[in-house]
Amino acid sequence: MRHHPFTKLASLLVVCLMTFSSAAFADEAQLMDMVKQMQQQMTEMQSTVTAQKAEIQALKANGGSIQKAPGGVEATPPMSEAEFNQRLSDSTGGANKWLKDLKFSGDLRMRYEAFHLTGNRNDGTTPPVNKYQPDRNRFRFRLRYGFEKTFSPEVKVGFSMASGEKSAAAGSASPYSVYNTDPISTNQTLGQLSDFKSIWIEKAYATYTPEWAKIGDSDRLSVSGLEITGGKFTNPFEKGSTDMIWDRDLKPEGAYEKIDARLLKTDSLDLKAYGIAGQFVLQESGNVGTKDANLWAYQAGLNPVFYVSGMERPIDALSALSIYSYQNYTQLNNWDIGGSSGVSQANGNPTNGARLAAENFNILSLYQEINFYPYGIPVKPFAEFARNMSNRSGTPATGPTTNSMQGGEDAWSLGLTLGKLTKKGDLQGSYQYKYIGANSVVGAFNDSDFGGYNYGGTDKQGSVIKLGYNLTDYLTLNGACYLVRPITQRDLTTNGMQVDQSVRRFQLDMTYKF
Repeated sequence: MRHHPFTKLASLLVVCLMTFSSAAFADEAQLMDMVKQMQQQMTEMQSTVTAQKAEIQALKANGGSIQKAPGGVEATPPMSEAEFNQRLSDSTGGANKWLKDLKFSGDLRMRYEAFHLTGNRNDGTTPPVNKYQPDRNRFRFRLRYGFEKTFSPEVKVGFSMASGEKSAAAGSASPYSVYNTDPISTNQTLGQLSDFKSIWIEKAYATYTPEWAKIGDSDRLSVSGLEITGGKFTNPFEKGSTDMIWDRDLKPEGAYEKIDARLLKTDSLDLKAYGIAGQFVLQESGNVGTKDANLWAYQAGLNPVFYVSGMERPIDALSALSIYSYQNYTQLNNWDIGGSSGVSQANGNPTNGARLAAENFNILSLYQEINFYPYGIPVKPFAEFARNMSNRSGTPATGPTTNSMQGGEDAWSLGLTLGKLTKKGDLQGSYQYKYIGANSVVGAFNDSDFGGYNYGGTDKQGSVIKLGYNLTDYLTLNGACYLVRPITQRDLTTNGMQVDQSVRRFQLDMTYKF
């Protein structure tokens, strides 16, 4: 059978069409499968993104953030503050509440000290007896540490412990019945056959600073604060005085009140003032016929701060007037620190039998200092004058007398300090001259280093030179030289040796603060 050429051509087109249609149908099926797989993957990705978004929102709500560990692996998110405090409280049994606002501080000082007493001689007997104290070299240390806890903006309490020499109790032959009889030294001397050293309570106090006492906040008259402290504490009268009156180791006992105020504030002047009243217990005798000894102390200070153009820091001045009224201190043995009558226990104050020759101490003190900073260097000149307004040492004695020296009611001091020890590399130097009359101030409480190696005291004059350098922020090297001589030449002896002669005293300290 013969086919027409057109029929053959049509048949060939149909076959080609069917072939291409089959391939197209096959490709379309595969494409649909790929689309379905992509839809499934997108759905899974959307679920992951939604979950991660929810986690991020939760972390933000808890104050956290997402962090990545090395290698890009997601790290465990940090704890929130609330969660951390809860875990800390659980692990410490609630002790973390006591750790908040708890401040710890202290220092350790190692000291080398050398003495040269001029005029040493023997008494001319055979064999000769040394009439004066010999030269001496000794090593000492001081350790102090303590805590202060702030319970609220109005209340804080604190305590501290400190080293100090021990002495046998009066009337006791036992070396184990000991107590510290020196209120103006926390030093321990090395060389007692390596015995254990004593630690004493240095401070124990509570302070109340009421918010209601803050009155006004303008540039005019305002009260910035009231402070009431009781117990055994840092001497609040150190601010407006020198160590001519108060040794810096003395920690009074009793109570004090302090008020701070602003009188005026302008662009060039900030005028501040303060007042302190102290009620200190000196001796609770408990004996029939002996009254307790106390000290009523008052200080008023004026603190103008001047702003001078061209100077990096303002000029800061302080003027202070103090009155120290001692009650019954000079009577019987209230003045006797060691518990038995003796010149050394009065630290230079002359005695009249069982009383002090001054009969009474009502001391008026005037203090002045100025702080300024030329070329950025702290400079502080200072001066103090004191007089015992109730000195009666010139009154004829009615009983047996012992070194009842007349006069000596005046004391004064001049000094200059350059630099300030704050951080590593700081340097500080100072010079001070002191003249302390025998009946001018209480010898039991002033600078214990200004004199021989057993005590400081009164009836002395001389120079004090000091130099300090901060090796680190916490380690300080200090040197001091005391060139002291007596105002009056008295033949005062203790255990057959002179105790009141000219002395050259040298100190080298290494102090670590923590």
